[in-house]
Amino acid sequence: MTFLVLLVLACIDAAATEVYRWVDEDGNVIFSDVPRPGAEQIHVDDVSTVPAQPVPAQRTRTEATASGDGPAYDTLRIAAPADEATIRNQQQLGVEVRLDPALDAGAGHRIQFYYDGETYGEPVAATSTVVQPLERGTHKIGAAVVDASGKALLSAEPVTIYVHQTSILTPRPAVRAPSGS
Repeated sequence: MTFLVLLVLACIDAAATEVYRWVDEDGNVIFSDVPRPGAEQIHVDDVSTVPAQPVPAQRTRTEATASGDGPAYDTLRIAAPADEATIRNQQQLGVEVRLDPALDAGAGHRIQFYYDGETYGEPVAATSTVVQPLERGTHKIGAAVVDASGKALLSAEPVTIYVHQTSILTPRPAVRAPSGS
């Protein structure tokens, strides 16, 4: 309710506006700039204002390239598998990342994939890889764009996967032959 009052008061030009408050037949508190019988007038103080602070300019891709840093990547995310995906009875899993702008392989940039926090394979000039073999349990998959020296330029938020494998201790249900007609 306090939020509603503050919202109404913030929207009103307090310097020259009168505000009225009343309770309707359903018990709702109503605020208005139009008086009505039984409404009480509310005194509204001047609204405090704070000047906006200047926002520092961000480097553009052109400035980053000119400074020798190479292209400035905006985003890197794991596109597949989805976070908290359950993988059932598979021995391998395709992992794909989305990168914007595209990977600058000419500058020696590569994608380093991670499995449970450890590097998985060598950095590659591709946005996908295959993780194998998959072991039962909970695992984290991550990725990073790295430069030629292996320094991470941008990292993706890791995703969690749950791998379920059929156990040899769990017998499979018997398959019934279709009955003849």
